[in-house]
Amino acid sequence: MKKSIFLFLLIIAFYPFNQLTAANYYFSASSGDDSRSTTEAQHLSTPWKTLEKLNSISSILKPGDTIFLKSGEIFYGSINIKSSGTLSSPIIFTDYGSGNKPVISGLEKISKWTSLNNGIYQNVCPACVAENKILIINRIPYALGRYPNSGYLTYQSHKESSAISSNELSGQHNWSGADVVIKKKHWIIDRSNIVSQDGNTLNYAKVSSSSPTDGYGYFIENDPTTLDQFGEWYFDSVRKKMQVFFGDKNPDSYSVSASSKNILVSINGQSFITFDNISFEGANISTFWIRNSKNITIRNCDVDFSGTDAINASGSPYLEISNSFFNHSQNDAITLDSSCRSALIKNNIIKNTGLMPGMGKNGTGTYQAISAFGANTSIEFNEIDSTGYNGIYFGGNSSIAKNNLIKDFCIVKDDGAGIYISDWFPSSDKKIIGNIILNGFGNNEGTTTKSVLQAEGVYIDDKTADILIQSNSIANCAHAGIMIHNAHDIKIEGNTVFNNNIQLLLQHDNLWPNNPIKNLTASKNFFICKTADQVCVNISWRNDDMWSFGILDSNYYYRPANDNNVIQAVSNIWTSKSTTKNFSLQDWQSSYKMDMSSKKILLNTPGNNDMSVEYNFSGTAKKITSKSYYLNADGTLKRMDEFVLQPYQSVIVMKQ
Repeated sequence: MKKSIFLFLLIIAFYPFNQLTAANYYFSASSGDDSRSTTEAQHLSTPWKTLEKLNSISSILKPGDTIFLKSGEIFYGSINIKSSGTLSSPIIFTDYGSGNKPVISGLEKISKWTSLNNGIYQNVCPACVAENKILIINRIPYALGRYPNSGYLTYQSHKESSAISSNELSGQHNWSGADVVIKKKHWIIDRSNIVSQDGNTLNYAKVSSSSPTDGYGYFIENDPTTLDQFGEWYFDSVRKKMQVFFGDKNPDSYSVSASSKNILVSINGQSFITFDNISFEGANISTFWIRNSKNITIRNCDVDFSGTDAINASGSPYLEISNSFFNHSQNDAITLDSSCRSALIKNNIIKNTGLMPGMGKNGTGTYQAISAFGANTSIEFNEIDSTGYNGIYFGGNSSIAKNNLIKDFCIVKDDGAGIYISDWFPSSDKKIIGNIILNGFGNNEGTTTKSVLQAEGVYIDDKTADILIQSNSIANCAHAGIMIHNAHDIKIEGNTVFNNNIQLLLQHDNLWPNNPIKNLTASKNFFICKTADQVCVNISWRNDDMWSFGILDSNYYYRPANDNNVIQAVSNIWTSKSTTKNFSLQDWQSSYKMDMSSKKILLNTPGNNDMSVEYNFSGTAKKITSKSYYLNADGTLKRMDEFVLQPYQSVIVMKQ
């Protein structure tokens, strides 16, 4: 008997105390009551009601505690996390019951409109935040009213980062107090408040160090006189009055909402917190604001209508963001700084990010789906669709972007990519493996560039080193499939690069004269042009020593016409001495001893072939039943009634 008591006490001593004391707390927006006791709230039948009550107990939550929000219900407000869990016993926020995920909402409904004039209606929104970024009509986000309604006006001169002058301002409305959105670079769109207007000069508040580029564009927003299209809006932050253009439509027949909360979930200095199976909507700034925390998990969640970023984290290692859906983020969906090491971003769907010019953040590196710069970051199996700028911008030692599907990017900005890396802080061992990257558009509106659109599939930029680019499928990009720019120590292997203006671009220029491309190898790649005006490989150099970049070999090349222009070499770029030489594969091999084991793909099908790329973004093999010619791994074509495509792979299909 004494031995049994001793063993029982020994088990108790080593059993985690929090496992004995962890509690479940229930919340229901429909049947809850905040006056209930803590004991009552631990039962399904007697839940609490509001997020205000949740925040009041946030500091007393213990490891292992679980907060249950009732499914199918909407909880208005925000959550401020003030306690931590442990590795074995995190604090969990999740759902209970049946139905849709519970929703944490920062949206305020607006109704009972007053007609002003010319189709503009007004209402008071006392709950709206001061600098409102969100207006939603029938679950569709709308941008601030702007002048002009599309495109850009042109400025001819500027003064540092504080003024622009434009002859298109003559005789116009005085825009003092409004905002000016300035295209400063291909990749920078800044928004500033107009302090004053002196004739054709707009004096504005400095918001970034980037200076305007004369001849580029701008437009005006955040002024009631700009409202002339359905859904355009203006918010008077002093009087809390919302104005919306409905034209001849009845505003009361629409569901209209604006944001009343800047942040929906704030986590500062805490650890081991999990959000699972919850929806979030309508954060004016960020849905999740995470600072100096660790082991935060966001899993199986939906995040919609974020005024800036869906998730913004700093100083927070071991983040997990998985199996979640992000939609309508006006700046970035996920942005993690370099101190967010060992992050896992996996199996997410990210749509409609940064698609409204002037509604995202200022400076470079904005309007992106994923930005992550911590060491040991893994970005895997995500589907990214419709992004204003870069699909993925990442870095950090031993980081990887693997098996992601990225399509329709660089819609608002130019000079970006599906996957972009630029090592402003040196890092090593970065990998881009097995991604499917499609449809890089580019947008040069508001610049002096009228023809070339700059959107790359994979873009390795200035000073970057130690990259593996392997087994990716890259197609339909306005500029290059793979672009290496003033970077070195790069391995490009086993990629299928199809129907881009240039399939592989190696460029060293005067932007970083002391950082030439070197120690590069490109082998076992398919560089396939669909049209006769495309180029397989372009090598552009600031002098005449371009042959020092590295090695090309064992690649496959195809152009539908003019085999004398498979490889293009440009020396002394951006100078009056610039020369361009075009080579067939055979001439290239004999002249420079490059690509000695490479081959030209020979089409044995008659007529003009309809070429396309088929891909498999899944973890299981996919059967294609189209009767077509398929490009084999050995560079030959084979006529087949069906084709089995392996996970995360692609194949070039030629239909006759």
